[in-house]
Amino acid sequence: VTYEFPPYSVNETGKLTPGRRELGHGALTERGIRHAVEMRRDRSLRVHTTTTGSNGSSSMASICAASMALLHAGVDLVGGPVAGVSIGLFSRPDPDNPGETMYLVLTDILGLEDYLGDMDFKIAGNHHGITAIQLDTKLPGLPLGVLFEALDASEPALSEILDVMSTAISGPRADANVPVYYEEEIDRALD
Repeated sequence: VTYEFPPYSVNETGKLTPGRRELGHGALTERGIRHAVEMRRDRSLRVHTTTTGSNGSSSMASICAASMALLHAGVDLVGGPVAGVSIGLFSRPDPDNPGETMYLVLTDILGLEDYLGDMDFKIAGNHHGITAIQLDTKLPGLPLGVLFEALDASEPALSEILDVMSTAISGPRADANVPVYYEEEIDRALD
């Protein structure tokens, strides 16, 4: 998977060469869809995603787009298409209970929520389970209950995203314009 996030996608200028963000998000996208793609020796697949505007999780959008592109190309995805969602977290000390922390888990966070929030938990999966996760946190640690709550929030979100994706394309295209191959044996005898 090749992932591009050019600076103009967020109204900036800069180099168009891949950096740490592009490599990491490309790897996450690949991990998210890899298990849904049946690996065969008779083909190779390349997915290229380019973000042209962003106010949310572009890596999770790339997973959705890659799944839909593969279906459009006629590739059968084992377990169906894969979607991605980003779960965020805001936390602060509880003014009424010293030593306690108040927190709020957000589903499908926007860019500002990612910037100001304490966590970006990226979760990719399909109707059969999770295919990839990545956790970015600004806190020194997270209670296990918060992670479980984030995982619980991701299930209905992924399901809803997958339902929306299925309205555009529900399965591999049968009439996809893909290379056709055939085998033929050549008799080596020179009779």
